[in-house]
Order: sequence, then structure tokens, then C-alpha cells
Amino acid sequence: MKAVSYIAVFVGGVVVCYLLFSFGVIDRVDGILGGQESPDFGLPTYLSFLSVMLTAVTTVLGALAIGIGVVAAYTFREMRADAQKAVVEKIEEALSEDAINSRIDEIAFGRKQMPTVAELEEGFDSEDNGNR
Repeated sequence: MKAVSYIAVFVGGVVVCYLLFSFGVIDRVDGILGGQESPDFGLPTYLSFLSVMLTAVTTVLGALAIGIGVVAAYTFREMRADAQKAVVEKIEEALSEDAINSRIDEIAFGRKQMPTVAELEEGFDSEDNGNR
């Protein structure tokens, strides 16, 4: 995500520099602010500067949106691949021979309870008085 923000800032900077030079807000040779023909008042220069700034903001937001979309596409693809791997592992685990055999043993032999002789011992229940 940092790379996307760096690219967006770089693209915005390039656009601002290009537009400032092309509108004549910054002269290439002497570097003094001025319009294409040095107007008598500063309104055209201000309008040129304002249009450059608005264009730069729009360009940066567009680049940022494209970058976020690319990151989201790769992230979604990786999440999908990880989910598929997890599902395959769970299926293989559930359908393994050991799991099937243990489930068969549990169903076939689990309901039959082996009788215990612990209940027949005298000290098993301290409250038992023998009357039944």
C-alpha cells in the first residue's frame, strides 16, 4: 500500500510540474512567476495555477484509485487461493482412511457400553445403604 501512495505522489508531482511549465506559471529560463505574456494583473496567472492544482488533485486521486484497485485485485486473488487450499486440506483430512475408520468404529462400536464392575464394590457410593 505504501508503494501505491508513493506512485500516486510521484504521478501528481509530475503532472503539477508539467502543467505549471506548460501554462507558463513558471518560466523555464528565468524561473520568475508570470503568465505566457506577463499580463498587467495576476488573475490569469492565478487561474492557471488553480487549474493546475485541481488537475493535479484529480490525477492523484485517479492514480490512487487505480492503485487501490490493483492491490485489492491481487489481495482478493490470494485470499481465494488460500481459502481453496484450506478447503482441500480439510476435505483430505475428513476423507482420509484413518478418519473414516475412526468414524465407523465410533458408530459401530460406540453405542455398545461395556458393563463395569465398579458399581458392585462396597466403597463405590458412600451414601448407599443397600436398600433397593
